[in-house]
Amino acid sequence: MLAELHQFLDLKTLIWLFPIIFIFHDLEEIITIESSMDTNKYPKTNFVEMTLRMRQKLGSSAAQLAVSATWILLIISFTAVMTAKFASSGEGFLMFTAILNLFVLQASMHIVQSIKFRAYTPGIITALFLLIPYCLVTYYFSAESGLLEWQLIFTSLPVSLVMIMVFLVGNLLGRYFIR
Repeated sequence: MLAELHQFLDLKTLIWLFPIIFIFHDLEEIITIESSMDTNKYPKTNFVEMTLRMRQKLGSSAAQLAVSATWILLIISFTAVMTAKFASSGEGFLMFTAILNLFVLQASMHIVQSIKFRAYTPGIITALFLLIPYCLVTYYFSAESGLLEWQLIFTSLPVSLVMIMVFLVGNLLGRYFIR
């Protein structure tokens, strides 16, 4: 089935889809974040309480999330441009892979939150139907083209951790500009 996707997609197209997939996912989060913060509709478990406290600290209004998403979108867009430019030579693929790893992590967190909350959580729909399929297809195309090898995956994991901190700057900007 994945081989049949070659008639519709190639790796460069997937690289250019990177920021677009992020935009769709974050739009779902921005649109639904405020209505989901009503703590009365979730079970009172330690995980739920901790998650809701973390959302409050990181910025839980749609406007704060929009500022954060803009920051992340700038980084993802720059990464997509640089990766597309150097994709044929295999350079510039480390950052792309690191952020792709974060997409998988974020999609996984949405799934865990929905299971633990026993309810809809912002971003779960696009995580299931956009993020996860996109990441799997992109990993497949990258590996098939010889650009994604185990060494790159292992090298990208620490970069992914650093990128979490870089992305959290967007949350700080959202809290600073939108009070």
